[in-house]
Amino acid sequence: MKSFSDRYSDSHHSTHETFADLVFCVLIVLVLFVMMLALEVSQRVRAEIATKVDIVEIETVEDIKMLSPDEVAALSERLQNQQAELEKQQQRIQQLQLQAASQASKVQNKIAALNGEQRFTGATEPASLQTAYDYRLDRFYFVRSKEFNEATTRKSGESDLEFLVRFRVEFAVLAAMCKRQRNYSIDEARRIFAAFTQYQQINPSEDGYTVASEKISLTYSVPFSALLAGDDEAPDFAEGLIVEAGLEVYNQQLRGSDAMHPSARILVLPNQKRVIINEVSLSPKEFKDLLLAFGGRGVMLDFEGYDGAAPDWLVEEVLTPTGYVGKTPKLPDAN
Repeated sequence: MKSFSDRYSDSHHSTHETFADLVFCVLIVLVLFVMMLALEVSQRVRAEIATKVDIVEIETVEDIKMLSPDEVAALSERLQNQQAELEKQQQRIQQLQLQAASQASKVQNKIAALNGEQRFTGATEPASLQTAYDYRLDRFYFVRSKEFNEATTRKSGESDLEFLVRFRVEFAVLAAMCKRQRNYSIDEARRIFAAFTQYQQINPSEDGYTVASEKISLTYSVPFSALLAGDDEAPDFAEGLIVEAGLEVYNQQLRGSDAMHPSARILVLPNQKRVIINEVSLSPKEFKDLLLAFGGRGVMLDFEGYDGAAPDWLVEEVLTPTGYVGKTPKLPDAN
């Protein structure tokens, strides 16, 4: 290509020819610039398609027009593959959802079974509350059921004399233990007993079984009450007073229940370290001694007065020592 100065000299200094040549050169440069720009854009599009494996983006129709037929075919195939992969993922998600629903159903069944085990444990022993009455001071005691049963149950191979000696020793120890515990007025004992519900008792028979609503039994011992009163043997008048006091406590109208265990609502005062049972206030030790007096199938406790976990003092000083090592079941709200 000649220079502009040479063409300008050869044209005898023609202004029109020089201007036409200039426009022609500018057009050529512009065309070259557009071609280079198109090539650059095409290379960038191909580079983005090659690097983006998971997602293919086409912003405008003009971008597709710039692709070659082979590139369009490859892009279409890639989109089809991605669509197929997406459908597989959706199927996988549906399978996982079905599995999750199945697992949730199994968990619910286990929870239902667990609730059934809590409420229908197969216990056939009647619920009982071991008591004693000091007829000289007119005070009522709750006696530890386990220790009382061990003292009054004859062991295998034990002679009459061995049993009598052990019986008297263990009774004396248990009586001394009771005297260190809190004793109650008849009215307080009535209130505590009335706080517990009735329960359903299964009574097997030869032909099947029957179901009956029962009250907690109040059990007592005349010789043990005599020890609490300070007598070696109970005087003639003592047994009548003991029976009368026991009946005064027992003859309370208890709330009905379809549960297999008697239950009671307990108001907990976390900051005061006290519990309230039917308006009777108890310390942790007094509450523990009361629970230890229950025998047979035990009782269910429904705590009120706090949210979340039970206070540490309630767990450590009451629930764990009395055998409530698992989570105590929550009773349904009363209608």
